[in-house]
Amino acid sequence: MFQSKVHFTKPVYTILMLVMVIALSITACGSKKGDGISPEYHGVKYTGQGTLETKVNVVIYNEDEVLFLQTVKIVDDNPTVWKALQAISDHAEQGMLIEKDQKGQIVKVDKIENNQTNQWKLFINNIIEDGDITNIGIDEEQPLTLRYTADS
Repeated sequence: MFQSKVHFTKPVYTILMLVMVIALSITACGSKKGDGISPEYHGVKYTGQGTLETKVNVVIYNEDEVLFLQTVKIVDDNPTVWKALQAISDHAEQGMLIEKDQKGQIVKVDKIENNQTNQWKLFINNIIEDGDITNIGIDEEQPLTLRYTADS
């Protein structure tokens, strides 16, 4: 049987390591926060009043599959759960329709509505939130999960 073996010599290995270090250095330069150059954000975004930028991680899933998984950027001095979800609802390409009732509870996501057995439930930091989503504030990198699940 023929077996092909690749042998790296010390100079080739050294060159590969040097290329990797240079590549990592270049990518690390662009990741600095502050006044440096940063790539433009192309994801789901809400722009309200103010200049405070907050990015939150949002996951929406029904009983069978993940419907949405993305970081949502909120530009507003008072970031709330509803502003994050509204950004998803208003974004035609990457989002989906999200509806709430007058009490601030999610009643419909995409075409899936609350019914007698299943409800949309909001979790922040893996803790269930039952309040009015228009009044629930959120912080940077906070995980929001919207899950369609049986009442318990």
